[in-house]
Amino acid sequence: MDDETRAFQARIEAILPTLTTKAEMEALRAEVLKIANETHKWMLASVIGMFIGFGGLFMAVKGDDVKPAVRTEAPIVIVIPAERLRPKE
Repeated sequence: MDDETRAFQARIEAILPTLTTKAEMEALRAEVLKIANETHKWMLASVIGMFIGFGGLFMAVKGDDVKPAVRTEAPIVIVIPAERLRPKE
């Protein structure tokens, strides 16, 4: 063997142990899918929470149902004569 072939074989022998196996790739794939599913659940929960929060904020700002009714009739005024306010002697 010449020097180039030996160098190439040495490089291959150095790289070969670092390559992954099929089982390692399947384990990695399963872990990535697990993380993706957890992230999907958190994103969905966040979107639902934001939807409810912004809906509540809109209702609070709009406030038609929350504000008290405005009185349109004149207030009732009771006039007491001055003689009744003085104590009897």
